[in-house]
Amino acid sequence: MDIKKLKVVIKQRRVSFPTLRIPIIGVGVSFPLNFGYRLPSLQGLDFGSRIKSVVAATFILSGVIIAGAVYFAIKGIDPAPIWPQAASYDAARAQKLGMETLEVGEDIQSDTQQGTMTLELNIGDARISELVFSDLSIGKASGLTDAIKISSTQSTTIICESLIFENVEATDLLLSTSTAYTLKVQTTTADGLSISPTLSSDPIKYAFGSTRGALAVPSVSDGTFDRILITAASTSTVGTILFKDVKAYGAGITIQDVACGEIIIRGTDSESSVVGDGSGIDSPSFTIANSVKIQNSSLVGNVERPVSVR
Repeated sequence: MDIKKLKVVIKQRRVSFPTLRIPIIGVGVSFPLNFGYRLPSLQGLDFGSRIKSVVAATFILSGVIIAGAVYFAIKGIDPAPIWPQAASYDAARAQKLGMETLEVGEDIQSDTQQGTMTLELNIGDARISELVFSDLSIGKASGLTDAIKISSTQSTTIICESLIFENVEATDLLLSTSTAYTLKVQTTTADGLSISPTLSSDPIKYAFGSTRGALAVPSVSDGTFDRILITAASTSTVGTILFKDVKAYGAGITIQDVACGEIIIRGTDSESSVVGDGSGIDSPSFTIANSVKIQNSSLVGNVERPVSVR
């Protein structure tokens, strides 16, 4: 069958089909049927030779209308925040969705405590290789109780191999209701030091195993926030939590209900790790409570001095 010769002939708004010839068997088949259907005409309208222009104009107008509708629909949608933009992020949800890297978060409803530049990470029920925050400026003049807070509940805990604060400035620091196999406080200047952990055999020297299946959280550096919150409503496991070269004001640092192989708070020199609210050394700004259980400790090069971080 010669398909190339099959054509539909439309003349004077009548539809008819040509004879089909099948060369293999030498037979020609004619359609005796007369499709006498007359295409409707619009009375009073005769576009003549301008029909192509009219059709083209119709397509262009339709395209403009559709494009406009899509544009205004997209314009009315606020894009989801991407880590580490200020927002709330759920690490466990990202893992359950099969994501390898933390990406999308949700906007935080503002109130007196929830600043517009709060970075909140819920790590409950998640396994994370590391959380690294460096070269950050954190704080708000008023209205916040914490510039940095790492916390879970007494019925759950954040388990980590290492929790490290290096070269950090803040108005105060409180570590409570936690365990550390090793506690190191070194080369830190504070407006009053109160370090009174309890020796206990309870703490465990945790070691983070393989990173297979662990969620990767991109490091956060060279930015500003009102505050950073790391929370866990259920038990979580993290290899390393590191705050390095971070300056905070307006509120301090709170750490509670963590279980770590080691907790390290240190400065590279006596002016690099500074904690103080200016209330005087008789009212300690740096506190490690007796609710903190440890196996061993190293307290070296620390200085009490009147200092106020503003």
